[in-house]
Amino acid sequence: MNIEPTSAWPPPAPPPPRNSPVRVLGVLALVVAIVAAVALPGLGVISFGETVITGQARPTGSGVNSQREPGKPGPVLETAENPLLAEGVELPQTNCQLPSLRRSEEQLQAYYEAAMRCLDAAWQPALESVGEPFSTPVLQIKDETESSCGGLPPKEEATAFYCPADKAIHMPRKRLLETVGTVQAAHLAVLAHEYGHHVQQLSGIMEAAFDEMTAHGEDTPGEQQVTRRMELQANCFAGLFLASTSGRGSVSKALAQQGVKEFENSIGSDSHGTVPNQVKWAKAGFQKATSACNTFTAAEGEVR
Repeated sequence: MNIEPTSAWPPPAPPPPRNSPVRVLGVLALVVAIVAAVALPGLGVISFGETVITGQARPTGSGVNSQREPGKPGPVLETAENPLLAEGVELPQTNCQLPSLRRSEEQLQAYYEAAMRCLDAAWQPALESVGEPFSTPVLQIKDETESSCGGLPPKEEATAFYCPADKAIHMPRKRLLETVGTVQAAHLAVLAHEYGHHVQQLSGIMEAAFDEMTAHGEDTPGEQQVTRRMELQANCFAGLFLASTSGRGSVSKALAQQGVKEFENSIGSDSHGTVPNQVKWAKAGFQKATSACNTFTAAEGEVR
């Protein structure tokens, strides 16, 4: 089985008129790519990317729950009942120090690496507090790359993506700069969303969701609904991170709030939900704890 990436924001379609919104699209799917979009003001179209599980690249093996040794960290193959989403689990306040965002490969790499350290500092305590494992994801910004999920998806399909098999976030430099320029809030939102998929993978939520998608069957309404719950949760996880850094270090309150606002220009889709719901879940994370991100217990209308 090969896993294709889970990505964060969509790619440029035909370039929109100058000053029109940037569409940020993303894809998360099982055997089929499901596209989602988030628009960002003033630039081109971004594709979230895709996650396609088709073979031995499955994130973890079935039966992890029963094999988890007492006292040792391990993923829990649950969606709604995952310990990470329990009441009282919060991200700590995080002093996030970031360099200036610049266009060169070295400068952009340095910016993402610094932001990843902030994401690690925010998420590691939360995962470890519920006995789930933590590891830093691999960061890849090359414009041409190979992974266990396959080669880089076409530009039209993904701007950034996450590959569960490699635990790797791919932020292709040229694609990101073409779609969001050097808008810092947009880069943080994309990275935080992709990191949200990494958290899902570490906790066991992602594999449990893939199992649910398989049970529903490919291209069914049930599969699409599970996908929406996954994507909306990644929005919520992004909001949690932005809130944890708001007003601390290099992340001003205005920058954190702008990161959340990037979801207001979303494009509704069957895989990522309506625009109001995409915004709702990003804001839910910004205002509350991890339990607010339990999209798997939400009413159907909240994940349309």
